[in-house]
Parts: sequence; C-alpha cells; structure tokens
Amino acid sequence: MDLAGFFRSLPAEILVQYRDRYEAEGETAGKDALASVDLVALADRMTGLLGDRHFVRGVLKSMDRSHHVALVALLQCRGVAGGTWLLQELTQAHGMSEDVWAEVLHRLGADLLVFGNSRQSPPLFYIIPAPIARELSHHFRKRIGLTASKEEGGIRLSKDTNYRHPVGFSLVSLLTYIRQNRIRVTRKNEIFKKSYEDMLTFFGALWGESGEEKVLQWHLDMLSELGLTQQRGGFLEADDLALREFLSMGPRQRRDLYLMSFLSREPLLGWMLDAVSDVPDDGWVPLTRLRTLYRRRYMGNVFHRRYVRKTYYLPPSGFYDPNPPLEILQLAGLLESGLATGGSHVRLSEAGKVFVAGEGFERLESNESIKFLLQPTFDVLAPVGLPLQLLWKLGEVAELRKADRASTYTLTRESVRGALDEGWRAADVEAFLAEGSAVGLPQNVESTVRDWVGQHGEFEFHDALVVTAKEGREKALLKLLKAKKISFEALGARAFAIPREEREQLLDALRGKGLEPAPKVRTHDLSDDPSRSEGALHVLLAESNPVLGEEEEDAVFPARSLVSLAAPAAEGGTEVMRARGSRSGRTGANRIGADLSVKPAAAGAGDLLRLSPGKTMSVIKAAIRLGLDLEVLYPSTGKDDPGGLARVTPKKVREEGGGSWFEGLNQRMEADMRFHIKRIQGIRLAN
Repeated sequence: MDLAGFFRSLPAEILVQYRDRYEAEGETAGKDALASVDLVALADRMTGLLGDRHFVRGVLKSMDRSHHVALVALLQCRGVAGGTWLLQELTQAHGMSEDVWAEVLHRLGADLLVFGNSRQSPPLFYIIPAPIARELSHHFRKRIGLTASKEEGGIRLSKDTNYRHPVGFSLVSLLTYIRQNRIRVTRKNEIFKKSYEDMLTFFGALWGESGEEKVLQWHLDMLSELGLTQQRGGFLEADDLALREFLSMGPRQRRDLYLMSFLSREPLLGWMLDAVSDVPDDGWVPLTRLRTLYRRRYMGNVFHRRYVRKTYYLPPSGFYDPNPPLEILQLAGLLESGLATGGSHVRLSEAGKVFVAGEGFERLESNESIKFLLQPTFDVLAPVGLPLQLLWKLGEVAELRKADRASTYTLTRESVRGALDEGWRAADVEAFLAEGSAVGLPQNVESTVRDWVGQHGEFEFHDALVVTAKEGREKALLKLLKAKKISFEALGARAFAIPREEREQLLDALRGKGLEPAPKVRTHDLSDDPSRSEGALHVLLAESNPVLGEEEEDAVFPARSLVSLAAPAAEGGTEVMRARGSRSGRTGANRIGADLSVKPAAAGAGDLLRLSPGKTMSVIKAAIRLGLDLEVLYPSTGKDDPGGLARVTPKKVREEGGGSWFEGLNQRMEADMRFHIKRIQGIRLAN
C-alpha cells in the first residue's frame, strides 16, 4: 500500500485528526460535521504533506531526542512491536523508566506517527503503518542500520574466532577423506568416537586448534544438508551423483547453495550479512550494537507473525533476548572478530565481501590459474584455490595424507590402480598429472606410474555415442570432428565414438555444413552429463531461491483497525502515574511474554480482554477520564440480571475493605450497579 492508498483507507475520524494536527484548522469535527468533509480531497492533501520529505524533516526536527530514539527502535522492529516488550527494550537500551517511554510513544501517537491496536496502556502492540514507516526510514536511514565503530585505541584481530579456511576446498577435502577412509556411523547417524577424533586430528592444521569440533560439525552438517553424503551399511559415504552435480556447478551457483544452507539454519542470516555489508568503509561494528539491532529485528519478525499475519506463533525459549548467529558465518570465514578497549567488534572478511557481492567468487575456490605441484618424491602439493574439479580428481588418483593450506597427496600403487578400477585409463592418468602439475611430470614418476599400470586395461568397455557415415562421406565427418575439436575414437572406417554430451554440437555443425544427419539416436540413451542436467541440487536451489536482504514483506496492519494513541496516558492520566511511581523496567520473561500470551484474535482493535485487577482498574479509570463506555463480561448478580456482556457507563471507582469495585449505569437494565473488579471476566472500551 502506498501513502495515498493509506490515507484514503483511513476512518474519517483519524483522517480529520491528521488535518487538525498538520493543517491547524481547529478542533476535530463532530459526527454531523464529518459528513460535509471532502475525505478524498483531504486524503490527497495529507498525502502531499506527509510525502514531502522537507515537511516531514521539519516535523522531526521539532521533536525531542527521545522521540527519535523511540521511532528508530520501532522502525528497527519492522514497524510493529509488543507494548510491554518495547517499553522494556527502550528502558534497558537507553535508560529512563517505562512510564516515561510510554509517555513518549503517546506523544508520537498525538502526532499520528505511532498507533496501537487497543486503548490499554501499553497497547497490546505499537504500530507504525508501513507507508509512514517508509517515509520515516528515509530520514533515519543512517540510524536504523549499523555504523562503523569510532574506537580510538585500535582494534586487533581475535585469534580464537577467526577462521580462514575456504568452504569449497574444505568440503571437497573432507569428501576425499570420507572416500578414502571408512567412517562408521550409528543408526542415529552419529560418527563413532574413534573416527570422529581421527578426523579432528587430520584437519587440525587446516581448521585450527581452537573450536575444531564446531568446525567439523559445521562441515558435516553442510554436506548432509546438500545431500553430498549418505549412510550406507553403517558407513558414511559420498553420494556420487550429487557430488558430480556439485562439482559441475559454477562458482555463483555454489555460492547460492551455501547461502541456502545458511538461511535454512537461521532465516535472519541473509539480512544480517546485508546489514554488516552496508557499513561504510568496511569498518568494524560494535558487537553490542549488532546485538541490539538483531534483537529488535528478531522480535519484530515475531510480532509480525503473531499480530499482523495472525498466526499462533510462540518462539523458542529465550526469544526475548536472542543472540545474533555469528558462529555460522564465522566458521564459514565470512566474518572477522576484533577486540578493543570498548569491547568486541565484527566486520566482513575479504571472503565475506566477495560472498555478499556474489561476483568473483571463483577466485576463492576455483582459480583456473592455480595448479598442483607434483614432486619427484611422488608427493603432490594442492594449494587453496585449486579448482574443485581438479582437487577431487587428484583425490581419485592419490592418497590424501595431510590437509593444510597446501594439502599433501601421495601417489601410490594402490591409489593409481584404484583409479584405473574406477574407469581411468593409463593415458588419462599420465595426461592428468602432466597437465595439472605446475612443473610437469617428473621422469621417475612417469616411468613408475607406467610400471604400476602394467597390463591393466588392455580390454575396455565403452559407453559412448557412435556416429556412422554412409560410404564415401566418412572424410567429411572426420574433417568436421577435427575442426570442432570434438574428441573421438575411430572404431572402423566409417564409425567414430564421441562423448555423448557432444551430440548437439556435432548435429548443429553437420546441419551448418549442409549435410543431412539423422535427427535421433537409434540405440543409445540421452546424455546424463551433470553440467547439462538439473539434479537434486539444482531443484533445491530453484525451490529455495536464496536472496540476501529482506526475508519477508513489510509489516502491514489494516488501516481501519488502527487505534489512535492521542490520549497522553491511557492508564488514568498523569496523576495515576505519579501515584504509582516509576518502574525500572527490569522485569522477568513472564512480563515480556504478556505480548505473546493471547490468541492472535486479541491483536484486533477492541477485543474483549481478561486482564489482571490492576490493569482492569486502569481501563476503567481511563474510560471515566475519556468519557467512554465499557463493555463488561460479568456473571449474574441476581434473578433480574442474567449476566453476560453488558454496556456500562462507569461513574466512579472505589477501593474499600481490601476490595475494588466501580459503579456504573448498566444500559441493558437501565439501572446503576456495582461491579466487583475480581469478578469481571472480560472488559473492553466501547466505540
């Protein structure tokens, strides 16, 4: 909804209040006078005023700083927050008492910038309508988000919480280890202690000595979520189909897979990455500031689900003070932690900047210019940044002996013969080692590998696409295969075997030369090349569509259900607030949970609420002061009174003999009656 639509949907009474506040045309018109007001023209005028950023800036400049603080806090909560929670949040974060902040919010209600959903104080929740919130967000844009630290003493990197292992390199190295070692797992998919400790020791140099268990579990969870591992016969094994698809993906697609995994663990991680990346000059962010912003965003989502979307959502234990999920991003090497005299700080690492930007991700894990180093000792050094396809193939022909920033692989007779058993040719092994090594293939390694191969592979089974040509046309076909650089093997004078994935290219080339190929394959299946097919990982990406930034739409509340907070103190006036004294705001979780303890229907304006005696008394006093009737759910008082819901005009409140009651006119019975506070089963202010 835009600003014009918002004003046109407002009730006439609230629209006239906007006019009286911002056009200064006198007191609010009565019911008879409302009929003569041109509401469409008035809505258009208000749209022009509140849509004028110079005008809104002037309104905000006339406010106290506390008003700005309250507006910023509510905007950080996505424009909706539970009343009791927001008052405590403001008290704990900025000082003063809950009563003072309640007054501030009521003054903002008089400016018609903040509304409620009830006339209780505090209301069940405070609301900034989405169109108004968008206008305010423009003026508070530098205060809503994160700002760089101004720590003068300098910030030093923390050694314990900064991890610099590249995600793709670590995942493929761990998969290689799983492939080459038998990892036993229980029926609950828990790795046996001995295997788990061996993995911790093996990857200690790559992941660091601090928190290695968290790092290992992070990688195992990632592999499981992406379907790259599965349990077979009590052992953890790599899933070949998913792995082939993963390796054939481009760097940007793998980045989206990682992001999807992060968001599946914590939905707000995308928003948090976006918020940290918006800090100017790549500055450090105070952790306290990030925690405050995350807490408000988290609770804003909670109240949005509960009261805007009307879902009966109860967050997990400890929801009222959640900590930002930094560990997931830190273990991925995307966040750096720093220490200073003013406390802990965080910022995006270099890898994190590339990850958020989404461009240049290939530099981190698939740098085509990097090659491994094959030594005459049969050891192969594989540095970080080696293309993942090359890294995995190296694990197929050599044993992984040590994982580090430059991992060590060793060529052995068993590893080479194992590669041949998996489908490698002797020539393929030699070509792979020669082309992948930065220094070429040492002579002793070449001769030894040939000895290991021996007579292996003298007979082969082929799975390829066979192309045949009519007699006299084989030369044209052969010339075209060479021109298009399509690998082939001559099976006879007029028959050639080519990779199945090259069929479309060859078909187009034949047609381009004016030749007449048969369009269909006679006796062979279609290609299953993972780079040309969409497997489970592609489907996962398509379904999740991971995006940084906003995780849900803006908070929208029906305009006709908004309740004006123009009254300065709904709990009976300032005299009542002075009598009860101020509160520190240090209340327990039960107090905060009051915003979530009712059904979603209670979020609607004017719902019948069952309150404590103290709150009920406050509502009655507010009704007397504002001259409003009450609707009271009360049990039968005698034969002439059947009980039930009755409209009552309250007159006075009494507290005598340890009990509280009020007198009022029961309009249904047309008689003055006395209502005991403790017996009231439900109460609301009547319209």
